[in-house]
Amino acid sequence: MTLSLVIPVWNDPEGLCRLLVQVQGMACFHEILISDDASDPPCGPQMPGLPAAVAADPRLIWLRSDSQRGAGHARNIALDRVQGSHVLFFDSDDLFTAEITDLVQHLDRLPPDLRDYDFCLFRHVDSRVRAAGGYGPLAGDERYWDAARATEAPAPLGTAAATQMCRIAAYPWNKIYRTAFLRDNGIRCTEIPVHNDVELHWMSFFKARRMLISSLICCEHFVVDAGQRLTNRSGRERFEVFRALEALQHELLRNRHLPDYAEPFIEFYTRLFGWITDTLEPDLRAAFTARSRQFLLDHLPEPLFTLIALRRPDVAARITRLLTERPA
Repeated sequence: MTLSLVIPVWNDPEGLCRLLVQVQGMACFHEILISDDASDPPCGPQMPGLPAAVAADPRLIWLRSDSQRGAGHARNIALDRVQGSHVLFFDSDDLFTAEITDLVQHLDRLPPDLRDYDFCLFRHVDSRVRAAGGYGPLAGDERYWDAARATEAPAPLGTAAATQMCRIAAYPWNKIYRTAFLRDNGIRCTEIPVHNDVELHWMSFFKARRMLISSLICCEHFVVDAGQRLTNRSGRERFEVFRALEALQHELLRNRHLPDYAEPFIEFYTRLFGWITDTLEPDLRAAFTARSRQFLLDHLPEPLFTLIALRRPDVAARITRLLTERPA
């Protein structure tokens, strides 16, 4: 396995320098592609704070967008340049743990019948959990990991288990992908300002034929409640989420995975509608609610709603409320 590391970055030279200093000592990465989304000033080998020895690492490949188009575009232009057999997307403001090296070693030692896996899912630690004295993801994700009973050594993730594990947060950096799997299936990030990783996460589960899972905690995700991070945005850019959801709903309705992934995916985006509404600027909430209703009317046929009602009455009730309640 040759593993390519893709790091999108926008106006985060401090975080990028911290990460590059860390990964310089990690031999598990065959190449490191930094994809600058038109940062001002540009992120590059001359960045203040980047040690000369790190900047001289021959594995570093510096890419730059001619205009700011979001992390999805930055990941996509890097994916086009990846030469490794496998790829791991990562964020400039997060860090790896030592267990990423352990996971790569495990994957290198897989028996021949498992080596053609499409992706391997791994755990992470959330900075909020660590601050509270724990070590792992948020409780909502941890319960799925507990139920999966994963081991450190990567093992096959069957369809029944996958329909549970797909419910974890749709991060772009919790999987090692086989590069050809992404390219052969046209799986990319949606080029929108926020929620650009939703399509990558869900389409990977829709399209994968062989998935692996490992309980190793391979990175730490740092959460900041203020600033310009994507999770803190509350403007009209949130409406772009429907571009990703429409592509996924179309794929779900036309392929054989409908019975397997319909319920978790619909549960995901109906919850997402509620989260976005709560975080939006107040004068945008009524318009977003109207757009959510139209999405359901356009993309949720009656047979599918019936299936959801039989399997998850609580999700069906949430859909009904979205379609009938007046916005606050």
